[in-house]
Amino acid sequence: MTVLGVLSPFLGGWYFGGLLEGIARAAADAGAAVVALQTLDAGTDQIELTEPPHPAHPLAWEHAAGFVVIVNAASGKYLQELQATGRPVVVVSHDYPELDCPSVFPDNRVGVRAAVEHLIRHGHRRIAFAGFMGASDQLQRHETYQQALRDHGIEPDPELLFEATDNQQAGGEGAARAMLAAGLPSTAVVAGTDFNAVGILRVLAEAGCRLPEEQAVVGFDDLSDASFTEPRLTTVRQPLFQVGVTAAEVLLAAIDGTGGPAERHEVPTELVVRESCGCPSPVDAESLRAGARSQYRDRTRLQRSLSTQYDVSLDLLRSHEEDPRQLGWLRRTSVRAGCLGLWTPGEPGLEIAGRFNRSELVSPPLPPVTAAGFPPVGILEAARAEPGLLAFVVPVRVGDRDWGLLATVDRVDLQPATGRETINQWAALLTGALDYQAAMHTLREQEEQLRASALHDHLTGLPNRTYFLQLLTAAITRGAEVAVLFVDLNDFKQINDTYGHAVGDQILIEAAGRLRTELGALGTAGRFGGDEFLVLLDALADGHPPEAMARRLLSALSRPYRPDGHQLKVSASIGVALAHDPTGADADALIREADAAMYRAKSRRTGVEAASVKDIN
Repeated sequence: MTVLGVLSPFLGGWYFGGLLEGIARAAADAGAAVVALQTLDAGTDQIELTEPPHPAHPLAWEHAAGFVVIVNAASGKYLQELQATGRPVVVVSHDYPELDCPSVFPDNRVGVRAAVEHLIRHGHRRIAFAGFMGASDQLQRHETYQQALRDHGIEPDPELLFEATDNQQAGGEGAARAMLAAGLPSTAVVAGTDFNAVGILRVLAEAGCRLPEEQAVVGFDDLSDASFTEPRLTTVRQPLFQVGVTAAEVLLAAIDGTGGPAERHEVPTELVVRESCGCPSPVDAESLRAGARSQYRDRTRLQRSLSTQYDVSLDLLRSHEEDPRQLGWLRRTSVRAGCLGLWTPGEPGLEIAGRFNRSELVSPPLPPVTAAGFPPVGILEAARAEPGLLAFVVPVRVGDRDWGLLATVDRVDLQPATGRETINQWAALLTGALDYQAAMHTLREQEEQLRASALHDHLTGLPNRTYFLQLLTAAITRGAEVAVLFVDLNDFKQINDTYGHAVGDQILIEAAGRLRTELGALGTAGRFGGDEFLVLLDALADGHPPEAMARRLLSALSRPYRPDGHQLKVSASIGVALAHDPTGADADALIREADAAMYRAKSRRTGVEAASVKDIN
């Protein structure tokens, strides 16, 4: 199976989506699959890329036989490394001086020249240009505008260049305000994009300018909105679908070795005449009906998209109820198949944490893969199952939170504005849901740590006095026959005074460890305080009398200690209190009697003493 890779800043909308549709069509005609990889973070909004991102991983390199790179989706260094593997690269609408590879561009010059000449035929000679000069395609459009004027004997006036801050509507609005501030010195304006043109139309109309009588406007792109502005926008149609087809065909030829030299391929643009240039409005009932049908379809798609996005958002916000990694929320969408790969801590690979397939009730687990091997082959096969389907891959990454990669199989979404594609937003919401899960896990761990800290001695890790009393009370409540051992290390103060508290602490820690080791599952040791320990024996029915256990503990505690190179011998005294009638026993009383027995053992130097039954009950 031949797989074409596509590196793109975004994966939908009129521009990137239009190119992807063309690539998908050419790939389907050749029997190939397409994996389209977004190189910007999830949730990234529409931005003007000045510096291309540098992907941190060789995305889908194991699968793709070659790559189409849309505008500046990846750094030149990344693409050089890609080419060094022998995979051909074709670039769309961007120049990489460091690369020797074919490129495909819409021919801006044909459409812009046609627009300028059309305005000249309307009698305009004060023709302005408004656009974002930070983009290479806008610079080319501006240069063609200037040359077209000169070819008709009109010297371009630098005062008629109104720079926009971006390619969006806001950029056009700013340019229009600059035009008004300059006294509206032009009678017509060529806008760098349709979004710029729409912004210009809005601001000029609000300022009371009669359009197109006082200012004719021509855009570039032929967005669907161009048919519904007032007046309807004359614009240059950018053949994005055909650009995508051409890029895929050039890449396929390079893959099979039939391609030519690394040259620039250009796809002609064309002028679409409506009313904003000054041409009369046609009275065409069928055109009106077609426009109404188009509006209805767009509105229906928008409503469906909003409803789906609302449902998906709620599912991901309820991540505490259903694990979002299992991708059950994709049932709400049109996605045919999908999978989620999460980075394995300390490893270069991705764990396939969740799978989704609309045609399978249960998706079997998959082994881990590398970024170069993601998405799994099954996703690519699903993308080739039907013409028009693609495998989309988006980073589940927002800022410095990088969880992994989300892959889905679906059709291109042309409707949303750039950066608002559903998969882009899903990945951003999924990042937030995984962040929430991680935060809750951390909070639960901290809660357990605080609880453990409140119930355990910070030095030895044994249950503290409070927790030991709880354990003893619970054992008594269960009706078990229990015994309490009160353990004291003899003359421990002298060790602290002679060798210091650090040595004393080491001995306490080792003593606690010896108690745990000897007791095993037969009982629980706790720290009463200072050099005193408590032991709960609640397995007496197993034939382990408490006095015998006390002597085992005494022997273990008496073995030499070697803290910091010293060899010290520490003796102990142990008092034993046995509750023969637990229903009448009291935890505090049992500890007091064990304590009293311990003092008898210490004063008599017997090591172990037991309290009498009558003392306890």
